[in-house]
Amino acid sequence: MLSNVYGLVVCLNVVLLSTVQSASNDTNSSTIDQSTVSNPSGYGFEMIMAKLDYLQYKLLEMDFVMKEHSEGIEQNQAHLEKVFGSMLWAISRLDQAIGNNLTALQAQSWKILSRQTICANHELMRNEIFSLQPKQGLSASARTLFDLQGMRHKGPFESCQDEPSKMSGKYLIRATNDVEPFPAYCEQTKFGGGWLVIQHRFKGSLDFFRNWTEYRDGFGSIDQEFWIGLERLHQLTTSKPYQLMIEVEDFAGDYRYARYKEFEIGSEAEMYSLKKLGVYSGTGGDSLTYHKGQKFTTMDRDNDGAPTNCAVTCEGAWWYNNCHHSNLNGRFMNAVDVKSISWYHFKSSHQGMAYTRMMIREL
Repeated sequence: MLSNVYGLVVCLNVVLLSTVQSASNDTNSSTIDQSTVSNPSGYGFEMIMAKLDYLQYKLLEMDFVMKEHSEGIEQNQAHLEKVFGSMLWAISRLDQAIGNNLTALQAQSWKILSRQTICANHELMRNEIFSLQPKQGLSASARTLFDLQGMRHKGPFESCQDEPSKMSGKYLIRATNDVEPFPAYCEQTKFGGGWLVIQHRFKGSLDFFRNWTEYRDGFGSIDQEFWIGLERLHQLTTSKPYQLMIEVEDFAGDYRYARYKEFEIGSEAEMYSLKKLGVYSGTGGDSLTYHKGQKFTTMDRDNDGAPTNCAVTCEGAWWYNNCHHSNLNGRFMNAVDVKSISWYHFKSSHQGMAYTRMMIREL
């Protein structure tokens, strides 16, 4: 636009110059007045000069506007350059972060793959080890080492009855395919074998005065004193029908047993109640039927029928009624006391027991 204005001004200057020159040439003729040539004037000349002045004003005005636009463009360009620089920095940081994350992800993937390979190899090795049997003629120390390394910790089996060697010891048992296998002790010699031990006490080294969570999950060591856990008992006894065997022995060495044809424990929502207890047989007397249908009670979960918490009173945990005829999770003590490990119908008293073992087996 500015170039067009400059062109118009040039054209008008040319027209004005031509007019003046024409007037000057006519001076030689007799038809033009000398005063007109020497002092050009008139409406036409004034109009031309006025247009030139206007055009010069517009030219200056447009020049000012163009400068403002140019400054605005420079500012916008500077701002865009700054924004573009920030975007480049952000993109470089993002690219760096993505690269780092990809590197970390790749490293983690390799680590996971490596662990999976190790686990797979470990499983193969475990199966190979478990397939081995202790060799005849091994020394006592070698057999001890063999046991400590878990060589006899085989399985998993659906039950102790399915264990093929029929040797008492530690095995992996899986009640159903829906649950993880767990280590258990199988009694394979007494009462025809195939028994899974769920409680064992014989020296008083383990404190059984514990809370609900511990009785739910289990505690102790399966080849020492222990409690298998109420949740596991529930899973086992609801997956198939079981019977119960209880062994007791006093401090004088008098041994008795009690056998119940049926045994089932409810869920935690049912407070692990003693839902089923079959017909009794044995030599120790029936000290458990009194507790049939009762919910399990611990020091911090009072579910018994007494005004006070029987677990606190008897310092144990059991399917207490009001309060008990049996207290196999009581205190290990050689005394006639409701707090002791007792089986009331053994000697018609709460005489403390030196040995107890609870076992279950499928019917």
